[in-house]
Amino acid sequence: MSSGREESMAELHHALNNLLTKIMGAADLALHEPCEPAVGKELEVILGLAREGGTLIEQLNPTPWPR
Repeated sequence: MSSGREESMAELHHALNNLLTKIMGAADLALHEPCEPAVGKELEVILGLAREGGTLIEQLNPTPWPR
């Protein structure tokens, strides 16, 4: 049985992953639309930062979230 803190951490992990997935999805969809090169570069930055955030979340979570 897991503690309330472990459940809270798992819920936070899940919520942050969902948020990053939405950000990455929106940026990826935007990249498939015609845009100025500078906008495309910024969208790539957004995708990279979201990936970094996902990596940090994985490192903070001692118990892997069930997939």
